[in-house]
Amino acid sequence: MSRWSHLFQPALYLLLGLPAVAASGHDSAPDSASATVPDITAIFVDQELQVDGYLDEEIWQTAPIAAGFSQRTPTEGAPISQHTEFRVAFTSTTLYLGFRANDTQPEKLVAKEMLRDGALYRDDGLVVLLDTFHDHRNAYLFETNPNGAKTDALITDEGRDRNFEWDGVWEVAVQRDDQGWTAEYAIPFSTLRFDPTLTTWGLNVRRLVRRDNEIAFWAPIGLDANVFRVSRFGHLNGLQAPKPGLNLQIKPFVTAGLNEQDGIDSEDAEVGLDVKWAVTRNLALDLTYNTDFAEVEADDLQVNLTRFSLFFPEKREFFLENSGIFTFGPGAPDLDLFFSRNIGIGPEGEQVPVSWGARLTGRVGGWNLGFLDAQTESLTSEVSGETIPTTNWGVLRLQRNLGDRSTVGVLATQKSPSGLDSHQTFGIDANLKPTDHLEITAFWASSQGGEVDESLDDQEWAGGAGIEWSNGIWDWELEYQEIRGDFNPEMGFLRRQGVRRYQGEFSFRPRSARERIRNFAWGLEVDTITRLDDSLESLEVEAHVFGISSEKGNRLNLFAEHLVEDLEEPFEIRSGIVIPAGRYEFENGVLAGSTDISRTFSVQGNLRAGSFFNGTRQSANATLRYRPNRHLSSETTWAINQIDLPAGDFETNLIRERLTYSFTPDLSLRGFVQYSDADELFALNVRFNWIYRPGADLFVVYNQTWNAPSLGDLALKDRQLIVKFTYLFDF
Repeated sequence: MSRWSHLFQPALYLLLGLPAVAASGHDSAPDSASATVPDITAIFVDQELQVDGYLDEEIWQTAPIAAGFSQRTPTEGAPISQHTEFRVAFTSTTLYLGFRANDTQPEKLVAKEMLRDGALYRDDGLVVLLDTFHDHRNAYLFETNPNGAKTDALITDEGRDRNFEWDGVWEVAVQRDDQGWTAEYAIPFSTLRFDPTLTTWGLNVRRLVRRDNEIAFWAPIGLDANVFRVSRFGHLNGLQAPKPGLNLQIKPFVTAGLNEQDGIDSEDAEVGLDVKWAVTRNLALDLTYNTDFAEVEADDLQVNLTRFSLFFPEKREFFLENSGIFTFGPGAPDLDLFFSRNIGIGPEGEQVPVSWGARLTGRVGGWNLGFLDAQTESLTSEVSGETIPTTNWGVLRLQRNLGDRSTVGVLATQKSPSGLDSHQTFGIDANLKPTDHLEITAFWASSQGGEVDESLDDQEWAGGAGIEWSNGIWDWELEYQEIRGDFNPEMGFLRRQGVRRYQGEFSFRPRSARERIRNFAWGLEVDTITRLDDSLESLEVEAHVFGISSEKGNRLNLFAEHLVEDLEEPFEIRSGIVIPAGRYEFENGVLAGSTDISRTFSVQGNLRAGSFFNGTRQSANATLRYRPNRHLSSETTWAINQIDLPAGDFETNLIRERLTYSFTPDLSLRGFVQYSDADELFALNVRFNWIYRPGADLFVVYNQTWNAPSLGDLALKDRQLIVKFTYLFDF
């Protein structure tokens, strides 16, 4: 590929009149995949260490040192600009890592995040990644910054699924000095799933020097990959399996609430229980009873200008751990056989009580296993007036690892509503990665039972395949899907039925030879959707006309869009405003940009203008972030659409404000205010969270919504005050 790119690039520059770029791109840099794999030996200590950020214990002076970090950016393969080293120790219960992150200008450290699971990528930081099964595919991620803030995540299939909603039980403490900063991690083995027979795990560490937008890794990862490329991790040697214990965590909780809805007051109190049992070190059983999700942040309001359902991500803790195992085929929002938000959330967004749930997840040999069963109670919807019956939800996922980075798997679901026919789906998928740069995917699935549309073709299956090649400079992708008319994964997520989809995409992101400019970008994406008779239903052509990124992280991109929509039926886009059936072609220009996210003030947004069905559309979306110090942060978003149509003109405004005050990394107060004139809704969500010990919380949550034809015309809809207390027993 590189030989042809050298021939093609000069012609491309002459044809388009592009500025000079580093034509050699990634090919001139060291080959990260073939670089020597670093390793470090962990040292056993017989007593627990004090986690205070001071590396004054004897073990931190005598244990082997890991260093030799190399840059991913700005200069791929170059040594890190700020010396970084770490050591690893362990006891029978806990894994410890001690870091020295030197900085020649410690006064310039960027450290303005303190919130648990905050956006630490905007600060200087250290990320620890552990491949505990040494399968070169999956990993745990633990991140901190110079304030001692914490973020963690589960990485599945080298980033195919990235679960940042997962919260593990671990500790970290940091200290700053005139040499930079130090960090001390303590990760209990009970937090991790691993193979106890292994003495070597995969390990990588990433350091971010935010003022220079410098990313460096201990085990080299170049521009052709990212932090999730588990197959390029180094080795953590010398581990010994902890003494087997009960490995049982019991978390009881109590909630109490005051509610007011439609002028009627009520009180309620509930008790519930969450249990986690490590059946084996690599297989975990999770149980929940009388499940409560009071602490979950409210969903973002969205404006829907399409005829399709909106997609909202999962935020509930019980459904999050190891959720990547259940990802199937293309995944949501395109097509997924299992989408956990269907459990406990009704079709109109109602909260449906979850009586109990059980989940068994983990890895056995070369197999990935996921099993989930849950029961929801009956509920009469206050929105639609319909009764949602008591329902049992079951899903089984099996995946077999092939070679170094490939998998094949099956997934089956069954939804069994009381008094109605059950619904089943079954699918098989493959994810093949024969080389570092090439990925091939394929899937086939069928559904049976439940609701079907008799007007369609009565075939209940879907299938597809795709191929993607990427080296960080050049990327291209081809994909085909066919979804028959009666295919309906009721436990999953699907936007369209009875269609064929043809998608092609390529992009070119060369490094720049100019000072202060990191890279340029051009690309083209074509997404064609036809009906099963091959007549066109939708076409979207997006040309990435020009993109530029600076070394500091400022970005500017220009796009041109051509869209075709062939509507067989009219649809109501706004109350009283209908788009008639017919064929529509329209064009848009889009200008998008963002500024350096490490600064006290940063902005991102886009402007869009062009035609829209048989009218015009102008829209703008802007987010302003303000971080004056490590305690306070504000994020304000305003999205506006001005639509002019023959059937009527309208404007939508969506305003969000997130305000956070973090007293400490374990004590925070968050406010979230939203207003949507399209929904005529104003909503307030306030959450106080105190993590008074690892894994145990006190939540105080206040929710209030108003019917809001305008901001000057508010009428109380409902309000709720909830207190939730959890405690963790760890055996």
